[in-house]
Amino acid sequence: MKNLAKGITKNHAPHIIIVGGTSGIGLALALHHQMLGWQVSVVGSSAVKIADINSLHPAIVTYVCDLTDPNQTQTLLDNLSGIPFQRLIYSAGSYTNERIHHLNQADSDQMLVINLQAFEQVFRWASSQLKQQLKQSCQALDMTKGDRPSLICIASIAGTIDYPYASLYAKSKRAMIATASAYRAALIPYNIQVNCIASGYINTQALRDLNDGDASHKPFIMSTQAAVDHIMQAIDDNIELAIFPRSMRYITSALNYLPKPVLNWILGSKLDKAK
Repeated sequence: MKNLAKGITKNHAPHIIIVGGTSGIGLALALHHQMLGWQVSVVGSSAVKIADINSLHPAIVTYVCDLTDPNQTQTLLDNLSGIPFQRLIYSAGSYTNERIHHLNQADSDQMLVINLQAFEQVFRWASSQLKQQLKQSCQALDMTKGDRPSLICIASIAGTIDYPYASLYAKSKRAMIATASAYRAALIPYNIQVNCIASGYINTQALRDLNDGDASHKPFIMSTQAAVDHIMQAIDDNIELAIFPRSMRYITSALNYLPKPVLNWILGSKLDKAK
């Protein structure tokens, strides 16, 4: 792994690590936390994007890591061990439109690793680090709401529908939601906050690239800034699973109340999996 980390200055500002923080909603959250006075570290797989951040935002600490390689990921985590942080956001993700493209071995491996396996690897490490930090500082019982260490993951509204013929992407995001819920329950005694974000369409460059440069036709699509506002509010309010926008939350909730045969018939005619 090529590590492009710049030196982290010692100060009293809270430190956030964003995995998948070099573009899209991850970068937007990084810049938002920087604006709030946080010390920010981001992890990404693209050396080009890392170089851009180094040039445009030199105060942000950068690491390059290919999350599809568990050895690289572990080396990254080893390098980060011992560096105190208060918040970690897992924003990395991989998507292949299975309704259009046949899911080959490479796409399948990449989605499974980034959306689930690397996420689990990072969350396992991060929870251990935060527990150790709390043990060393003896602050577990003294944390106020605003001071609590936190783990956040960016899932997808696609993972909130209980549908057996869903895509690998949706199934992996559903597993992420369940995993985050388990961590939330397990970390309550440590006063560590865990939140999962399940948003609808966000008008990022990645989404536009998947739609020939224009994603405006996507239902209830929101701007990146609106998504950041929703996410930060969900963290402030300590929402276990934040589903937005509201219109999409209502639709997915209604779908989950349908009898399974009806849901399977509706979605089976729209999505990619043959029954």
